[in-house]
Amino acid sequence: MKTSHKAAAAALAALTSPLALAHTGHDMAGFAAGMLHPLTGLDHLAMLLGVGALGAGQALRARAGMYGAALVALFGGALMGLATGWAGGIELMIGLSLFVVAAGLWFGRGKALALVASVVLVLFHGWAHGLEVAPAQMAAFLPGMLLSACALLGAGFGLGRLIAPKSLGACGGLAAVALALFA
Repeated sequence: MKTSHKAAAAALAALTSPLALAHTGHDMAGFAAGMLHPLTGLDHLAMLLGVGALGAGQALRARAGMYGAALVALFGGALMGLATGWAGGIELMIGLSLFVVAAGLWFGRGKALALVASVVLVLFHGWAHGLEVAPAQMAAFLPGMLLSACALLGAGFGLGRLIAPKSLGACGGLAAVALALFA
């Protein structure tokens, strides 16, 4: 088995571990909850790692812009979820985002449409966070969530440098299917 296939299998195993599927749900509070939340749900974990891996094929300036836009979308989405309380279709958009990232990795990291769509769809991940956090806790939760998101984007970048994009795309697609079937 090639090294990239072994690494892809290890990444898939990590994404489907019980810890990754143990989404914390509601009643999240504080900085630590913000740090842990993106790590405890397959949907958010796979999305941020995938966007990070998409950036591995970009020049430094483009990658920094893409990662910055993803963090702004995550932050803005959280505020929108908090402000509106509207949850209709959010989970569907989160599932769609995983397929878009997987397709972007499978068909080529440099495809502008996949990059833009992935960053835009991060908005819905933030939106879901905004729905789950008590308004009084948002000021403590958001910095933790964004710090964790930065770490996951960096980890995704590392995966994107070590593992073939098609292998990562296949893992992302399997994560999307697992989410659709079991969530």
